[in-house]
Amino acid sequence: MGMRTETEPVADEEWKFIERLLPAGWEEQARIAGAFRRARYTRSPGALLRILLLHGASNHGLRETAAQARAAGVAQMSAVALLKRLRTAGDWLCWIAAELCRSFREDRSLPAGLRPRAIDSTTIQGPASKGTEWRLHYTLDLITLACDWHELTDAHGAEALERTPVAPGDVLIADRNYLRPAGVRAVLEQGGQVIVRLRWCHPEMVDGRGRKLQALHVARRLRVGEVGDRPAWLVERGTKSVAGRIVAVKLPLPLAHRAELRAARSAAKKKRRVDPRSLEAARYVMLFTTLPARALDAPSVLELYRFRWQVELAFKRHKQLLRLGQLPHKDPAAARSWILAKLVVALLLELLYRNAIALSPWGYPLRQP
Repeated sequence: MGMRTETEPVADEEWKFIERLLPAGWEEQARIAGAFRRARYTRSPGALLRILLLHGASNHGLRETAAQARAAGVAQMSAVALLKRLRTAGDWLCWIAAELCRSFREDRSLPAGLRPRAIDSTTIQGPASKGTEWRLHYTLDLITLACDWHELTDAHGAEALERTPVAPGDVLIADRNYLRPAGVRAVLEQGGQVIVRLRWCHPEMVDGRGRKLQALHVARRLRVGEVGDRPAWLVERGTKSVAGRIVAVKLPLPLAHRAELRAARSAAKKKRRVDPRSLEAARYVMLFTTLPARALDAPSVLELYRFRWQVELAFKRHKQLLRLGQLPHKDPAAARSWILAKLVVALLLELLYRNAIALSPWGYPLRQP
């Protein structure tokens, strides 16, 4: 009892464990989303999902994936049939990924009632393409180091704080591209806070007297090791300004020099002349935060911002281990499904690992027969 029979392949047993990690209602959703209409090439939504994830994880072409599925007894499907399934599976895969993210988002907060979340995006290119065709927007829960939200857009989908669902106590930690008054206000209206890095040419800010305020002017007065903390209001035309603080620190000389070189290389890569103010700003870390000082002092704000780098590491893992970054498909619908299949694989791996280290060594929920 409970032993494997000779007719039950090991791979099928492993897939049953994966199914236990999927969100409730995933099979029914396959029919609702139009991904699975009838058992023509695949016996069930599970078999279809299995071949989709196989294609996303293996980086093989359509023919190789179809051949592997036939050899494993998963599906009798041609390359053309698999392409058709990819074209119609995008909404289903998107739903699965979103539900997996939601399960990560329902987690505990820090003792202070704050929940830090790093937000960023990464670009994905198509076959033989030199430009961006897709953009994956992503937030990483810095308590669990798990993705708790994502959105896939085309190349025109801008990086914006207002895209992200926010709960009271969330602190969105973002890089320079995200500082826009409308985005900051959207986060505040949902009960969240922000910590965003500043360029020298940031959106308009004023001090308590209504005078224009530049973060670089605040940072210039600092010595190495000294932390600056200055009240500031982010100006939004036609409405009340957003209250916050400019927090800054001066980098030690070796780090400052390295940052200046990065700024110069970035300008050269874009075929632009580097602005002297960009080189000067590279010597500092300048942040805008809406967190009041009573909730988090300036050194703690800077320490918290350091963990934003974890989202960069997550993208590197996806691109190096799962090879997310270069599409094998020119068809837009198939490309979208391929990217989402990759993301589902990544989320399932996160969930399996998290369950194994936090709940049980076997990593999946046991169910009564």
